[in-house]
Amino acid sequence: MKKLVLLFCITALPFSFANGQLPDSSSWYKTPEDLIRDIYVAVSAADSESVDWHKVRSMFIDEAVVILRTSREKLTQFTADGFIQDFKDFYQMPEVSASGFVEKLIRMKAMVYNDIAFVATEYTAAIPESSRPPSRGVDLWLLSKKDGLWKITSVVNEVIPAGQELPDLPVWKF
Repeated sequence: MKKLVLLFCITALPFSFANGQLPDSSSWYKTPEDLIRDIYVAVSAADSESVDWHKVRSMFIDEAVVILRTSREKLTQFTADGFIQDFKDFYQMPEVSASGFVEKLIRMKAMVYNDIAFVATEYTAAIPESSRPPSRGVDLWLLSKKDGLWKITSVVNEVIPAGQELPDLPVWKF
């Protein structure tokens, strides 16, 4: 692994210096699963100021598409920057700003082929100290390597309604 990192640094640094930038080390993930695990941790915090939004942004390609369930009847499409702004706005809600927000990964299933990956996750989302129980959801992530680094190209989200389970089919067995 050390040889691989060294080789990457030796080959990438001249290119980066030529462009006047160093690669963002917070976006160096060994596997797509590592990146996906980290995004759930990265967006969980006591308040919006505690979230490293630059790090979260570095996990996405510039052209990424984020589609989230925003109400029972509606899915909303965002850019990566729009997704981050929506999260920042969410953190400004009184209940969230008072006690924070936590997403926890329950299960993950990944398929990786060369420089592309599909990762399905089941997660919980909660506002600590809230009287409401944590909600559950499914995220379907697509990733690709860009400049040798794993990045999120898109994600689609669905909330699992209270009292419901994922379909009892082999493809949904994590």
